Amino acid sequence: MNRKTKIKILVALTFLIIYAIIWAILHFAFKDLSNIYVGAITAALAVILSPRINNYESQTGNKIQIKWIFMKKLLDI
Repeated sequence: MNRKTKIKILVALTFLIIYAIIWAILHFAFKDLSNIYVGAITAALAVILSPRINNYESQTGNKIQIKWIFMKKLLDI
C-alpha cells in the first residue's frame, strides 16, 4: 500500500471511532430520541470533528496535508 492509501484508511477509521463514541453518548443520554435523529446528529458531528485530507502541489510534487480541529499544526506528508 502506498502512503496516500494508508492515510485515507487512518482518516476513515478515525471517523468511525468518533461516530461510534458520539452515537453511544447520544443513545444513552437521550433514550426518547428516535434512532433516525441520533444517526443524523451523530453523522453531522462526526463530519465536523474528523480530520480532513487536502492535496496540494508544491515544487517537489504533490503533497498531502491533514487538517484536524484538535491540532494547531497542519501535518504535511
